[in-house]
Amino acid sequence: MSWNECLYAYHKKYGGQFLAGETDDAMLILSHKDRPLAVDLSLVSGGRGGTFSYIRARVPVTLARPYSLTVGAKKVLSGGVNAVLKVTSGVGGFSADYGFPEVTGKRLIRSDNRGFTKLVLGSLEFRNALLACPGDRVEVRPGPGEEGLHLITVTTASAAASAGGDWYLGTSGEYTGIYGSEEDKAREARRVEEEFFPRLERFLDLTRAAYNAITQWPI
Repeated sequence: MSWNECLYAYHKKYGGQFLAGETDDAMLILSHKDRPLAVDLSLVSGGRGGTFSYIRARVPVTLARPYSLTVGAKKVLSGGVNAVLKVTSGVGGFSADYGFPEVTGKRLIRSDNRGFTKLVLGSLEFRNALLACPGDRVEVRPGPGEEGLHLITVTTASAAASAGGDWYLGTSGEYTGIYGSEEDKAREARRVEEEFFPRLERFLDLTRAAYNAITQWPI
């Protein structure tokens, strides 16, 4: 299988608008609070190393004031940086003074509004979603215009290969499709449901939880 095929299988079971053409260009558009929630691959050039694909989900949100937030993926090194930030007044928007160390202790957090970010992280739903997705990064950025448009983006910290990280994207779809028996195809479909579907659900739940936390309080 591939990203396109795995996402298509999820679409067949759970709906949404599915767009796909060439290999690994699929996008699925769901909805959350009457807003489009899109999940696809973000392609990043690695120079001579080729192109790397990162799984991402995006949902728009309208806020009364401009707001920026980055919650990095959980990393051991980030814990050391946070230990330094605790004895400083913050550097470049980074700070360790948000509480909830069980969630934030090994994630670098950067924001232009520390007080509002404390409220955002006060959401139990958001903190639980972060705990369920230690390898994912959350960003909130203002958009264009004067309507208060912002974009919430959740991205995998590691590039997704054919079986990248904790995402199961299947075995070779071409081999199974041409040479595999019906039993092989059914086994592969079951594994996608058992491994890809739950991981995608956690990823989407993190995106939804970020939206809910950011809109829970007026900024």
